[in-house]
Amino acid sequence: MKITDFMKRLFQKSGNKKENSDLLERIDLSMNLLVQKSQNLNSQFDEEKKQIAELAEEAKKIAGSNEIFSAKLEQDILGNITAVSSACDSVLSGSNESAVKETLASLKTVLAQRMALK
Repeated sequence: MKITDFMKRLFQKSGNKKENSDLLERIDLSMNLLVQKSQNLNSQFDEEKKQIAELAEEAKKIAGSNEIFSAKLEQDILGNITAVSSACDSVLSGSNESAVKETLASLKTVLAQRMALK
């Protein structure tokens, strides 16, 4: 029992819930911006646009957590959002059409991992 309590305290962030909500707010804002940017993609990317919109809705459901691992995944989500956004920019400029699918798959995976944490 004491070992469990020790491990729980060891892997919790140091009390600041504001930091956690800031990351979640940034994820929500970034996903909304990504949805807007994806709307500029041509009809060849309709499936990706739909996935991005669905992921944005999923991201709104992320529950706050004091776990360090949660914060790391949230930072990874932000990084992946940036990668998808850059891939959209590449497509809009006429290059590397496969990058959107690849980066979107990565974002989907990290978001699913974070959603699995309670």
